[in-house]
Amino acid sequence: MVKLVVADDEERVCRLIVALGNWEELGIKVVGTAANGIQALELIRKEKTDILITDIRMPGLNGLELIDKVREISPDIKIMIISGYANFEYAQNALKQGVSDYLLKPINKDALNESLTKMVNQIETARRTDMAFQDIQNERREELIKLRNMLLHDLCHDRSLGLSEDILREKYYLNVQPGLYQVLAIKQDAGENDSKEDTIELIWHKMEEILQREITKECYDFVTAIEGEYLYGLMNYPARNSEKIRKTVRSCFNQMLARNDYLGKTQLSLGLGFSVKEAENIKDSFVLANRSLAERLLEGNSKILEADVSNGVLYEKKLVDKFTRNLGSALQTLDVEEIRNTINVIYNETMETPGVHGWEILEMIRQCGSIFIMRLDVPDKAELQKEFDNKCDNCVTVNALFTCLLDFMLTKVNQMIALREEDSVRPVRLAKQYIHNHYQEQITLEEVSDYVGLTPAYFSVMFKKETEIGFAKYLINERLEGAKDLLRESTLSVADICRKVGYNDPKHFTRLFEKNVGVKPAVYRKLYG
Repeated sequence: MVKLVVADDEERVCRLIVALGNWEELGIKVVGTAANGIQALELIRKEKTDILITDIRMPGLNGLELIDKVREISPDIKIMIISGYANFEYAQNALKQGVSDYLLKPINKDALNESLTKMVNQIETARRTDMAFQDIQNERREELIKLRNMLLHDLCHDRSLGLSEDILREKYYLNVQPGLYQVLAIKQDAGENDSKEDTIELIWHKMEEILQREITKECYDFVTAIEGEYLYGLMNYPARNSEKIRKTVRSCFNQMLARNDYLGKTQLSLGLGFSVKEAENIKDSFVLANRSLAERLLEGNSKILEADVSNGVLYEKKLVDKFTRNLGSALQTLDVEEIRNTINVIYNETMETPGVHGWEILEMIRQCGSIFIMRLDVPDKAELQKEFDNKCDNCVTVNALFTCLLDFMLTKVNQMIALREEDSVRPVRLAKQYIHNHYQEQITLEEVSDYVGLTPAYFSVMFKKETEIGFAKYLINERLEGAKDLLRESTLSVADICRKVGYNDPKHFTRLFEKNVGVKPAVYRKLYG
């Protein structure tokens, strides 16, 4: 919608203009009329007007003075002068000041609407141009933000990333200056009843808003990036601002912790890397920021954490070596209790180690999980490793971390046990099917074991273990069940039934039937036939 103001000290002229304009057709809204230049200026300032129609001679401010004032507050406004012949010289001067058009009194309807049409077209063209330009600017801004954020993404995924001040400026468009660089990392740990998908984006949006508002004031440049449940920030600031930065980071973190409306049961931890002078050492600050987050395993959530840069103390305990030695035996026998005992021993020795760090425990558990995965005979081990690492990331205590390793291992071991049991049960199942389909024939243990792909000796032991009665007895039972069916449902003689179920001697068959069923075949037929 285009907004228009009419200014003339003759009320009848104002009414006439309002009556003559094709406003609806042109998409124009007359937002007011003014009897003098001062009123017109106030209307234009209030309504953000697009078109002004004004007389030359008016009290307060004449038309030319009004035009000067209007240009100061709205440089792009379209202006139409209306005047009589006596004021034509004024109108010419107005045209030199950039006035769009002038009309002579008395006002002609067609001339008025033709001029208005031209102005509306110019306004709409300018608006489309502005929108296109704004879209281009927005796209450039979004692209620039992506390029800047890509630095932290690359730090997450490229351990060999090389950095320098020139690279930061030219590749990532950072406005870096000589001073200090420092990385901060924030981790979300969702509560049991919270949906991570629903909360992560909302929390990070608010956290970024707070960080950008507060930290940018103290920095040459500050960039943030979101990586799932992590939010990373890189600060470049003057060395003299070191203490201010620490206080500002703490203030930002406390502001977020106070927002229960955003957090719910989600807990936050903030890890700080050390400050470095050279761009090439930003990676070290990044690594330490992540290590600092792992200290929440021992110190708890809702804290700003800084890892000890000293070497770890677990390495000398060689707990990973102990885990590896015990793992070989446990996997060979699929001994669940041995796995439990191994994890318990490592846990106890870890917790009894003075000065142990959270990041050491996390790295040790990840190593143990990696060794376990490498020993498994499964496809896509890289995906399995990623799954395990994600589970570790979501642990907030040492107990939860060790439980994560134990549960992960037991799940896979139990699957292996089930598969191994399946491997032993399958040949027996196939054998049973074969016997059921061929018991009428003179089948042998050797024939059946060959069918299922096992040696007769191994098959005999396995079959007896699963059935508890052995091959010969199972075959007899299968034949006698077939005989019972024939006795109940057919009129065949006992001799014929004997041959139908795989026996050649009716007397032997009768004795065998009576021994196992309790009655002779003829009696069984009378009782159940």
